[in-house]
This record gives sequence, C-alpha cells and structure tokens, in this order.
Amino acid sequence: MSLLFLFVFLLSSVSPSSSQQQPRNISSFSSVDSPWRPNQNRILLSPNSVFAAGFRPKPSSPNLYTFSVWYQNISKTTIFWSANENSPVNRNDSLVITNTGQLRLVNSSSGVNLWPGTVSGTSNSTQLRLHDDGNLVYGSIWQSFELPTDTILPNQTMQSSTILVSKNGNFRFRNSKELVYASYNDSYWKTDNAFQRLGEDGRVTKENGDSMVTSDVDDQNLRRLTLDDDGNLRIYSFDTNRSDWTIVWQAVQEFCTIHGVCGPNAICVDDGQTQNASCVCPSGFKPNTSQENSCERKIPLTDPHNTKFLRLDYVNFSGGSNQTDLVVKNFSICESSCFSNPHCLGFGFKFDGKGYCVLQLHWLLFGFWSPGTEMAMFLRVDKSETDQPNFNGMTSLLETTCPVRISLPLPPEDSNTTTRNIVIVCTLFAAELFWAFLKKYIKYRDMARTFGLELSFEIQGSQMNSEDWYFPNWAFDKVFKEMKVEDILDRHIKNSYDSRLHFDMVDRMVKTAMWCLQDRPDMRPSMGKVAKMLEGTVEITEPKKPTIFFLGDE
Repeated sequence: MSLLFLFVFLLSSVSPSSSQQQPRNISSFSSVDSPWRPNQNRILLSPNSVFAAGFRPKPSSPNLYTFSVWYQNISKTTIFWSANENSPVNRNDSLVITNTGQLRLVNSSSGVNLWPGTVSGTSNSTQLRLHDDGNLVYGSIWQSFELPTDTILPNQTMQSSTILVSKNGNFRFRNSKELVYASYNDSYWKTDNAFQRLGEDGRVTKENGDSMVTSDVDDQNLRRLTLDDDGNLRIYSFDTNRSDWTIVWQAVQEFCTIHGVCGPNAICVDDGQTQNASCVCPSGFKPNTSQENSCERKIPLTDPHNTKFLRLDYVNFSGGSNQTDLVVKNFSICESSCFSNPHCLGFGFKFDGKGYCVLQLHWLLFGFWSPGTEMAMFLRVDKSETDQPNFNGMTSLLETTCPVRISLPLPPEDSNTTTRNIVIVCTLFAAELFWAFLKKYIKYRDMARTFGLELSFEIQGSQMNSEDWYFPNWAFDKVFKEMKVEDILDRHIKNSYDSRLHFDMVDRMVKTAMWCLQDRPDMRPSMGKVAKMLEGTVEITEPKKPTIFFLGDE
C-alpha cells in the first residue's frame, strides 16, 4: 500500500514542463490559436523548415523570454531577429491577435504592447507566417524584414534608412553604410556606397551597382550579415563540415580601430592574431580606478605654458568633434598650433612631406596603436613629468645593420635534381629567416597581417627549368610589370584590399622587400634604412629585379 502511494505521489509531482519537451510545430498563427504563451512550447516553422519562430529563453535569464526567429535544424542555434530583445517577457505573458486583428505581445503586469511597429490587421482572420527566406509576415501589412535588429539575411533589401543595432546596444550600422559607436554617435567605419542586398551566392550589391564578394563567393551556404557586440560588421557562412559559422568578410580589419574598445586616454593594442586587445596607458598617465579600461593623468595640466610633448610612434586618437585637421608646412607649425591652444591635449603628425597635422582638443578618445597609421602622436604633459615615451617606432630602435647575414649558395657546376633541390631548400630557408627577423624586430606584423603581404610561391608542375619558381621574381613581375598588387595578397583577406586606400602602403612594403633581397650585398639597405622605408619617411626608388644567385663582379 505504501509503495502504491509513493508511486502516485511521484507521478503527480512531475513538473508540467516535462510533458512539453517536444515542441508543437505550427505553420501559421491566427486568432483561433491565440493566446500564445512561452510555456506552450510552440514553434512556427517556415515551409522549407530552414527557419523557426517562437519564444526563446534568454541565456542569462531562463525565466525571461523573447519572441524571436532563428535558423532551425543546424547544430548551432542562431537568433537573427527578436521582437523584444531589450524587454523580455515572463511565462505568463503572451502573443495575441485581438478581435480587431491587432497583433500584440503583451506584458501582463503593465499591459504594454512590446511588438515593434503598428500591426493592425484588416480582420481577426489575418495570420502570422514565416516565409522560406526567414521573413516573418503578418498578412500584407507587416514584415520583420522591414524592421531588422542586428542581422540581415540573403535577399533582404537594405534601405538608406535601415539601421542595425548590436544586441548590447553599443553599436549601430547606420543607413546601410556606416558603423557608429552609440555613446558618442561617432563613426569609425564607412563605405562610399550603401549596401543594398546580400545575395545567396555571397555577393553584396551596393547602391551604385557595384558588388562586393565574400571569400567563399558562389558556395551554396547559409549566410547572414550581422553587427556583432564587439562593433564589427561581419558576413558569416555556415560551414557544414565544421558545423559552425565562419567569417567570410568583415568591415573592420584592425580590431583596435573600433571605437569604445578602450576608454578615455587609453591606447588599444591588439595581439595581431585574435580579437583580444589590451588597454595601455600612455606615458604620463595611469589606470583610472573609477572607470574600466581608462586612464588619467599622473600630473594634471594646470599651466598650459609649463608643458612639453612626448612622442608616441604609431599612436592615434580619433574622434569627430574633438579634433581639428590642419595642413601645415612643417612640424614646427603643427607643434606651435597645439601649444598655443590651451585646449589642445596633443597632436598627430605624419612625416611624409604632405603636412598632415591633427590637433586633439578637450579630451583623448579612441586611442589605438598601429603601424598602419603612419603617424606619430605627441601628447601634452606637464614639464615636471619624468615618464619616457612607451611607444617607440622602428627608426629609433633599428639604427643598425641587420645582425643576420644571409649567404646564398652558388649554383653548382654539375647540377642534378637532388643538388638543385638542396639549393632551393637552403635558399628558401635563408629567405624565411630574413622575413622572420623583419616580423620580430621591425614589429611590422600588424601591417603584414592586415594586408596579407606574403611573398609565397607555388611551383607549377614537376619541371623547374627557369627562375619562375623563385618567389621574389614572381612578386616583382606581379607588382612592377603586370601592376597586379592584389595577386600577391593573402587569399583570406584579399577581398578587403582597396587599391585607393592600401596601394601606397603595400607598394612601399614590396619595394622595401625587393631592396632587401638584392643579390649584391652592398645594394641592400641597413635595418635603420629599412625602418625609414617602411615608415614612409624616405623616398624609395624602384628596385632592380632580384635574382637568386650573386656571381660576383665581372
């Protein structure tokens, strides 16, 4: 008798949710099905079963729900639209269609309608459906494609008024062409022509008719364009072999140039490999204990005339309203322009002969370090400040000759396949050592990573009867004869290369590399000269085509 009582007790105490583990799929939602509550475990499926809609628990708060749309039947659940991302509901709230045909997501405690837009049907027979393209549609009067959240799907039209907002609310993709840090309404990335449509093949159509392609263009994969919480705009492609989303395009190549990574006065420095970054205080500053990832002055500026400037190489502070761009004749004019302005906290200057000068006024925001800036920042500090500059450029560190001496082998008199292959391997190993030295000591890996400048080669066929296999020759011909710089770029980021923005930098790097690979040792520049060539502070003449062997003077 006691065992029977125990069995009945256990059976009656089973949670109702256990009987709701299997979701009930529906093809439409109408007033007949109303209300729809989170605990009913319904899923609205698209006819092709690729997409699903319904209530989803918040990962951080399982008892709170959003009404969302996501990719169905893939290993990684990915929500790309939510009606109430910032106002989740509880299990007692509901989605309803009223007698007048109005679609409402009702908060039971306040009675507030959380459904975006004005959604009034012509009758209570209007239905909510999910189309095969992921568009959630209510009759003919409302669709989710017109009110995107943080994601655009293939064939979803982007208008000039379209705005994407990251889930954390910190970033916006405004007018389909500009990334903005919301706290300061400040732009940190912009394209000349607005995006209009992401195609299923990986092509993005722009308003002027041009198109941009992803790295896996023409592959038939699921895709999405998403503004992530780190502020970067990315196109993802679902890799079925890895069962995960893969980045096939991203707007911002240097993570630290995204505004808001670090706070006021701090300088963002990334590792060049991942999206991890550290916020470093410049000379004359210390960590601000009251604000995360920010810095404050060690010695306040009380007298603008009792100040000096500390040079920080490759450092830039950006921001719209707090900076003044100037074109000056020389460095002294730029410096005096800042010194005479009591609100000027520092100035940036490029030593390229073009007179680029920018004054930072009132505050120092969005600081970052990158060789790609080609600029030195001069921070204003009190004259009694004893700190030494903590961002030194290549020129000051490398006024020396290269400590690595590369001796290339002479061609054997009786060359056979084995001997020739040994010569090739030894030569390539020496060249690899040289590039490793450049990457380690010149600290130019950030730029090399950004534009993927890899002087690699590919041997076609099994016969090597010419110098075609020697990769500096191949690179030289591509750049200086065929004028096809893009052919030497790493394929993973080739789609990000813009000849208008990047050609001068890549051209300078290639010319420097060619001078370093000259066959005559006395033709190769010193490391100090290499540093200046890469910095852009000296003119680089066109190099001779390098050869693998130096036979000596005739």
